[in-house]
Formats: sequence, C-alpha cells, structure tokens
Amino acid sequence: MKELKDIMALIPTPFTDDGEVDEASLKRLIDYEMENGCSGVGVLAAIGEGYLISHEGWRKVVEISVKHMAGKAPLMVGCPTMSTFHAVKLCKEAEELGADAVLAFNPQGFRSYTTEELIDHYKALTDAVKIHIAPYARGEDAIPFDVIQRLVDAKRISYMKYAWRSCELLEKMSKTFGDRFFIFCGADTWTLRFLLLGCSGVLTATAAMLPKEHVTLLSMAKKGDIEGARAYYNEAILPWNDIGFYDMSTWQGVHKTALQQMGIIKSAKVLLPQAPPASYQVEEVKWFLKNRGKTK
Repeated sequence: MKELKDIMALIPTPFTDDGEVDEASLKRLIDYEMENGCSGVGVLAAIGEGYLISHEGWRKVVEISVKHMAGKAPLMVGCPTMSTFHAVKLCKEAEELGADAVLAFNPQGFRSYTTEELIDHYKALTDAVKIHIAPYARGEDAIPFDVIQRLVDAKRISYMKYAWRSCELLEKMSKTFGDRFFIFCGADTWTLRFLLLGCSGVLTATAAMLPKEHVTLLSMAKKGDIEGARAYYNEAILPWNDIGFYDMSTWQGVHKTALQQMGIIKSAKVLLPQAPPASYQVEEVKWFLKNRGKTK
C-alpha cells in the first residue's frame, strides 16, 4: 500500500454545465495539485460532492482519476454513506477500481451511534478491503477516542482526517499513538493550529485551492519556524478561508469559482441542493486571486 503523507489535496468534482463529470477539467485539476507539490489527491469527499453525485458519476470520477494518476501518487476516494452495508460496497468498489485509500465516514442516520457501533462499522470496512481506511472525524460528527484507540491498537487503521474542534483530543491522540498513527489536519480554518498540536499533514479543500502554499506552511511547521509559519498563514492562506467558508451553503461553489477563474476547470457548476455563490462572493474570489497573482 502506498504511504499517505504531507499535503493531500481534496479536490472538487468538476462538472459540465449540464451536470456531467468534466473529464478534461478533472485531469487538469489533478495535474495542478501534483505540479504544485502535493503528495496525493483525494476525490469525492464533501468538497467533491461525493454524497450528492450519482453512483455512475462516482465511479466515473474514480476511474478517470486512477487512470490519470497512473500510480504516481496515492489516490484517496471518499465513501460517504448512511449505512455500513453501503460503505462496504463502496470501499470494495474503490479498491477494485485502483484507489489506494478510502476516506471513511461515520454511518449517517437519525441518531448518534455508540462506541461499539462505530467500532463495528470501521471493523467491517477494514475487513472488506486491503487498502487504507482513514476515518474522518468531522466538525459536526466526532469519532470518540476509544474508537480510534481500539482500531489503532488492533492495527486496523494508520491514518485519519481530523476536523473535530477539540485541541485537547488532538493532543491526546498525538501523544498516545505517536508514530503509530498519522493524523491529517482536516479543518480548513484551523490548519496551522492543528499542525502545531499534533497533525503531521493536511487533507483539505483549501490545500487543493492553495497547494503550493500548504507545502510551504507544512515545511515551516516541521522546521519549528513557528513565527514564520504564523505570519505566512495569516498572509497567504487565512484570507482565502474567510472567503471560502464564510457561507457554508455555497462553499463548494466558491472553491469551484476560484478554480474556474484560474482557468483550471471550465465550469463552477455544483449539484443540487448546493447553491452557487452570491455575486459578492464572486467578487471576493476575484479580489483574492488578483491580489495573490493567480489570474492573468
């Protein structure tokens, strides 16, 4: 299995104006990430609208991405579902299509699941495939420490995407698991804080928007240049996070608008019920790109 490390870009799924997967734009976007220093690419996570796309579209994105990356770097595939049964099917399909890792979500339902239920869920996924399963502790959907500890101790998982807004839990996991467990920062607006508290890499949509900047930021953090990292983060990355995540009903469209303005993808189309960005958001995107020298 390929090692996951450093900056992995979670990319949006480019669509044509009529909602079909845009193969040419997807390939350009993957190239943009790899040419700017990313160690891998993730598709069909939240930014990739993996929970909104049809299964046919989901499969097409994986097929295109696997073929285009041609084994040069790891490809992670998002498998968000409501049930363990469906998650297992998606994980198996991702593996069969050539993915190197799965970004795995808690089962979604009308209640929170118990520790034992979550452990059973992730055991089922890790039993089903040989590729990496990386649980995603989302900002509104935590994974309890006991779940992660038992999975790590059983050597079922080696990675996770951490976006739960608890610095204390992140520090506890980092100190408890050490080199046995690689924690990716998954909270776009908390990236620097989480890198300083125990995350060893970044797995976010913002990293897809600003890959070179995240490579630089991670390098500074690893070298212990904390003051330099703070100044660089505030100047190069924080303004985008304010624009990109100000309105969570349009955040996918805002990211796509930026990549469209940069000439990387052809359309900023998002899938219903996601809304396109408001006119003032488009103007903010244009300002940021011009200010950062990312448009001609």
